[in-house]
Amino acid sequence: MPRRRREPLALAGRAATLRRGRPPKYGRPGKVVALTLPREIVQTLHQMNSDLGWAIVSLVEKHRRRRTAERPATHDAELVDVGDSNSLIVVNAARFHALPGVQMVPLSATQAFLALEPGRGMADLELAVLDRVEHLPPDDDERRALEALRDQLQRWRRDRKLGFHNRSIILVERLTAANTAETA
Repeated sequence: MPRRRREPLALAGRAATLRRGRPPKYGRPGKVVALTLPREIVQTLHQMNSDLGWAIVSLVEKHRRRRTAERPATHDAELVDVGDSNSLIVVNAARFHALPGVQMVPLSATQAFLALEPGRGMADLELAVLDRVEHLPPDDDERRALEALRDQLQRWRRDRKLGFHNRSIILVERLTAANTAETA
């Protein structure tokens, strides 16, 4: 009869959440693949990183970021994939201005993702959009864009395939000489 490993009592309740073995190599599930590449490509990849897998992952992630940054905003609001089944709400920065409690963080000249103040969530974003709509004239371009954003937010919220989770981000601002003089 095989012997069962006994877990300490403190860990017994967490046994279902603990995973055995090595953590995922790239911080997310992976798949083993075999590749045949030209020698000069392999040499170039080795120059980037001695681990060929990391070199390839780095290239693909760099390509994704560049493609997202260069892509013009095709919609006033869209979900942009950031990997691992996660997306950010990205808006056409030229169409929206001030939303209370929301900061538009630029991704490119035309796109920005929405960052909410700490403790705020999807319902607060929808309320901020509604509040802004109320203060704009009916024929205003921004009002029409906000109404479309409101409708899109409702569709996303009602979509059973989507889940919304609040996360904190850290924005790092590079201070100029004038900014550092003000804080001193």
